[in-house]
Parts: sequence; C-alpha cells; structure tokens
Amino acid sequence: MDTQHHEIVKLPQATLPTKSTTLNSYFVRTIEILKSIIISIAIPKDAVKLTIMTLMAIAAIFFLLIWGNIPNGLNRSIYQLSGFSGNIELTADDRSQAILSDYLKTMTQVILEDNPQQIKANPAIFRAMTQATLQELDPGRKRYVMMFLQDANLLKKTSNKHPSLLLGANFTGANLQDINLQFANLQGTNLASADLRGADLRRANLVNANLTNSCYNNLTIFDKKFQPNKLGMREVKNSQKCD
Repeated sequence: MDTQHHEIVKLPQATLPTKSTTLNSYFVRTIEILKSIIISIAIPKDAVKLTIMTLMAIAAIFFLLIWGNIPNGLNRSIYQLSGFSGNIELTADDRSQAILSDYLKTMTQVILEDNPQQIKANPAIFRAMTQATLQELDPGRKRYVMMFLQDANLLKKTSNKHPSLLLGANFTGANLQDINLQFANLQGTNLASADLRGADLRRANLVNANLTNSCYNNLTIFDKKFQPNKLGMREVKNSQKCD
C-alpha cells in the first residue's frame, strides 16, 4: 500500500478572455498557472539544472537576435529622419520660390497697370512689402529682388522727402555679383557679407549702408574717392569665392 502523501494542488480557474481582457493580463495569468504547477511537482535536481541551462541558452539566443537587429533599426530610423529632413528643405525651398514669384508678379502688375511713380510716391507700402519678402528669401533669391528693382528704375536717387525703397532692407550674404547698381539708392541697406564682385557701384548712395565683410575684387567699380576698406569691405582675388 502506497502511504506516500500526495498533495492536491488546486489550480486557479482559467477563464476565457473576454473582449475587455487584455492580451497582457491573459499571459500573466497563464504564467502564474505554470509556476504553480512547476512548484507542486517534485522535479529531480538534474532536471532542474537542465531546465535552467536550457532557459539560459534560449535567453542568450534571444538577446543575440535582438542585438543584431538594433543596428538595422537605427539605420532605418536615421534613413527615415534624413528623408524627412530632405522633405522639409524641399518644402522651404518651394515656399521661398513662391514668395519671390508673388512679389515679382505684384510689383510687375503695379508697374504695368499703374505708374512706377506710384511706388516712388508711396514708398512706405512697397518698402514694407519688399523687406517682408526679403526676410523670407535665401541669399540667392535676394539677388533677383535687387536686379528687378534696379532694372525697373525703382532704386534711382530721389529727393530727400522719399527715403530709399531699400532703407533698412536685409541683403545679408546676398549674391550681387556683376549687377549694375549705378545711381542706386542703397542708403541704410544691410549689405553685410554680400558678394559685390564685379558690381558697378559708381554714383551709388551708400550712406549708412552696412558693408561689413562684403567682398569685392578688381572688377568691382567704385567712385574714384571711395575707400571700401574703411567701410569694412574685403578684397578677394578673381579666383577666390566670396565666403
């Protein structure tokens, strides 16, 4: 007669997960059930050691698989981030081009349908519009604003009653290379770090203009008595870029 005492283990009642039961809670209950079964069974020490070694091996393999996928995941994330940044730059470029196009279209319409004198007679309105446009443009597109205003004869010197259309305008870093700016009223214009190589600045009004670090070369034309170095301009060779 077997007198060995058998302990009766009452297992927790497992219920089927309902719609409100999460997958996580279902797994937790399942693990608890398995733990209670393992504890209640007398497992030989060798079997316990074997089980532990097996679990450790599985854990090691799992860790290696996860670790091997981390670089790939990072590379994908970096690639996606780079693509996203590229989209941002492309969108900003398109936006700048749209702003420039709208400005040129509006100014052209005023000149063709009205009279350019209307711009000179109401400089405050068009100066504000011009400067607001320049704030949104990159240095390359600022060049086209300057070219347009000069070619449309909107930068010619006028009486002191009408300040320059570019008074306080920001042309920092603008590419103004080879532009004919003769007689242009650039009073109070910010031309810091602008590229003025080959530009014609004869008889231009540069009173209170900021020319700090703007560059010129031997092809840039000034008035005879004009001293660019005293205004903070720097001379570069023809083969050098205006960086």
